[in-house]
Amino acid sequence: MKILVLGAGVSGITTAWALAEHGHDVQVLEESGEAASQCSFANGGQLSYTHAEPWANPGTLPKVLKWMFKEDAPLVMRFSPDLDMLRWAFAFLRNCTQARSDRNSETLLRLGLYSRLKMAELLESTEIEFHHLQKGILHIFSKEHDYRAAMRQSLYQEKLGCHEDVLTLSQCLQHEPALQHATKRIVGGIYSQVDESGDVHVFTQNLAKWCEERRDVKIHYNTRLAWLRRKNGQIVAAETSRGSIEADAFVMCLGSHSPIFLKPLGIRAPIYPMKGYSITIPSWESAPEISITDNDKKIVISRLGDYVRAAGTAEFAGYNTHIREARIAPLRRCLQQLFPDAPIFKHRHPTDIQNWACLRPQTPDGPPIIGNTPISNLYINSGHGTLGWTQAAGSAALLANIVDGRNTEISMNGLELKNYVR
Repeated sequence: MKILVLGAGVSGITTAWALAEHGHDVQVLEESGEAASQCSFANGGQLSYTHAEPWANPGTLPKVLKWMFKEDAPLVMRFSPDLDMLRWAFAFLRNCTQARSDRNSETLLRLGLYSRLKMAELLESTEIEFHHLQKGILHIFSKEHDYRAAMRQSLYQEKLGCHEDVLTLSQCLQHEPALQHATKRIVGGIYSQVDESGDVHVFTQNLAKWCEERRDVKIHYNTRLAWLRRKNGQIVAAETSRGSIEADAFVMCLGSHSPIFLKPLGIRAPIYPMKGYSITIPSWESAPEISITDNDKKIVISRLGDYVRAAGTAEFAGYNTHIREARIAPLRRCLQQLFPDAPIFKHRHPTDIQNWACLRPQTPDGPPIIGNTPISNLYINSGHGTLGWTQAAGSAALLANIVDGRNTEISMNGLELKNYVR
């Protein structure tokens, strides 16, 4: 079957790989000149398979109003007359109950652990390089009540078959000696050994090249999607800046822009852009080897070859991609507090810092949307939020099985558009 994948980010390229492995004739549409040019360009570098706490949880609810008036808060909602955003925000608040949070955690963990297995299969098959580190992820906490809440979440995930180690401060320092000079208070941590890290940009570009060279996948770069042409109840072509591209089936992997192209077809996908930021600095001799999550500021830090990256914060401001200094500053401050020995911070005005912002495709409850749409030959694989790379391999495997009419290897409960009541 001839299949056109819309988007060459990490979700689109892994989807193309999975479909090509199933024997399909795959093409990919991408408006930029290379793969992984948007959300997959400079993310936090974590493959956090065990991270299963959605943004919408009881702990977030009381903080939302307080955070609204702080420019450097981990989560900022800038309300506007945008009806899609208001609808999304109300659905987000509804999902902040303990019952819904637990249900969504189970869905995220099910997909995360499945993705870990599928990523291992992908790497065994392709042997691509991307500064891969299999040293786990360490979550650190500055406040006792957040630490206790994380322990409760860890106990809940233990019941679902996911083990994590609860650590004291001294144990955190044993796991990652680079934290020993931190000026920020650390009360303890939670360590997940099965999690990994690496450079998603390098991964996606190398996988794209592998698909082109080994599976004859055709990627149409510098080609912008205008609209999807529908005839007799099915999509027959993608109308683009370079003409029509016909196919037997189409897969929507355009991240936060997916709803824009689905809406004219009468399909409402509960996905809204959540702007995230990152900074990348040169690595140094004593830089951390273990990927770290600062729970207090919702910032992740990973070593990526010759660089160290800090990424995080969530800002709901529509489709605005402008990089705001007020959102970059917390990333620099977090890095400097945790690793004051980094040479770059010894300069009064460091210039070798790369700033980045992107629009993550976020659903109001957390899990992505994968599989069928009301149009029989149009599929969706989008809405992964901050976990796009983490969930990419598993989501792609599920999508490929659905396209082929096969049974999926895990339950699709909580992941399908048809029962996505958010």
